[in-house]
Amino acid sequence: MPRATAARILLLAVAGGILADIVVPGNAAGLNAPLLVAALLVAALLVAGRDGLRRMDPADAWLAPAALALAAMAAVRADPWLVTADLLLAAALAAGSIACLGGGRVTRGLVPQVLALTAGVIAAALAGAAEVLAGLRRAPVAAWDAGAGPATSGGGIRDRLGRRLRRAAPVLRGLVIAVPLVVVFAALFASADAVFDRLARQALDWRLDLDLAGLADRSLVVGLVAWLAAGLLALAGARLPALAGARWPAHAMPGGGPDRGRSLGAARAAVMARESRLGTVEAATVLVVLDALFAVFVVLQLAYLFGGRDTPAAVGLTYAEYARRGFFELVAVAVLAGSLVVALDLAVGRRSVGQLAAALGLLGLTAVVLASALLRLRLYQDAYGWTELRFVVLVAIGWLAAAVVVTSVLLATRRTRWSLHVLGIMVLATVAGMNVVGPQAFVADRNLERALDPSLVPPGGRTGLDTPYLSSLGDEAVPAVARAVDRLPDPADRVWLERFLDGRAAELRENPTLLGWPAWNLARERARAALADR
Repeated sequence: MPRATAARILLLAVAGGILADIVVPGNAAGLNAPLLVAALLVAALLVAGRDGLRRMDPADAWLAPAALALAAMAAVRADPWLVTADLLLAAALAAGSIACLGGGRVTRGLVPQVLALTAGVIAAALAGAAEVLAGLRRAPVAAWDAGAGPATSGGGIRDRLGRRLRRAAPVLRGLVIAVPLVVVFAALFASADAVFDRLARQALDWRLDLDLAGLADRSLVVGLVAWLAAGLLALAGARLPALAGARWPAHAMPGGGPDRGRSLGAARAAVMARESRLGTVEAATVLVVLDALFAVFVVLQLAYLFGGRDTPAAVGLTYAEYARRGFFELVAVAVLAGSLVVALDLAVGRRSVGQLAAALGLLGLTAVVLASALLRLRLYQDAYGWTELRFVVLVAIGWLAAAVVVTSVLLATRRTRWSLHVLGIMVLATVAGMNVVGPQAFVADRNLERALDPSLVPPGGRTGLDTPYLSSLGDEAVPAVARAVDRLPDPADRVWLERFLDGRAAELRENPTLLGWPAWNLARERARAALADR
């Protein structure tokens, strides 16, 4: 991809991300939907230019107007399901229109060609800005070398400056990639940790009213929209004869003539795989910068969370309040960090020792972040009891800890290409384990134990029983409630839960949707048995 085209795509994609951040968060679907679709289509036209209009099959000219019309329905209709369907179809039509600017065929394409085009569009959106960044990687000083004349004084200086720029360019590109990542991770850390938030504000010393917690959400919106938009806009600027179903001429095939019969979609995938490789210096730079940020956060955790330093003096919070803040943000940090390590390892052409060390260092620091999240969750659960959400988060932290270990092993043994397979098996095993335990039954048992034995509640924790929440757990909680209801110390809790059990018994006895054999369910049968015994 030419540098000028790559730069234009990147600028338009970032502008689209900022526009989405302005008109989408905090607003229901309305005029913002056609506005975003129109902006995406206009950006695609700016990238494709007249060449793109000439490449487009006239039979596909209806796609863009149809996409705008369906998106406009979000400002006309208020039925959530209908609006959702309208927006999904509008997005599909807009993506198809952009692909047609790159040479795709929809209206007059055969079914296999349209399916191949669809897969290509999805792959391009997921690949995002990878090809665009690859286009920007081309050395800007190449023309100097090509035009360098005899070894004159001016030419020698120019050559030396060109060599220095080439050496510095990978680091500069890595820093450019690292900056938005640092913003996202720093915002998550600031939202999760009061001490880090205070120190970040002091270090930056901005005279602005900045919401660092909200900055994480806004950065994610801008980055995600810009990434997807860059991938789609790269299709508009592809300048290929057809994106799907077409056949490459022998002389145009990447790698030579043996692939004469290869479809354009497969060939384009090969080109993108080769051109979207990141340099090892860029990858190492990104990892080193993030290592430094994670190290600052870990030092604060060792001092204020694990070490128990004077937290009230630092941020005006009690130790328990400080510890119970932010474990959701830290889980998100661990997910993003692990994904980034794997993505960078797969993106580089040849991995260096420095990159490997920085990646393993980031995973090690991520393990400490997970330990911080686990301690915060434990303190929160000790104070307020169990919920299904806290149970799921606990399982997620355990899964992430195992994923960090597995990723480290795969990274060290150069087998990251198998990471999705291994992590997928871990997901299946985790879900199977949760089915064996039964989260609702587990949560009900633990909360009833706290109500029956107040000594299980730590000092400062909330005693008593959250009967409305316990009643919302359904049939899985019925056996535990039936066993414990007569022993609860609070009469109000007993009355509430007896009503819950009576109502559930009537529902299981009278609701026809629960009585037929197709509706047989083991948890419901256990609930019926517990209610019958009572």
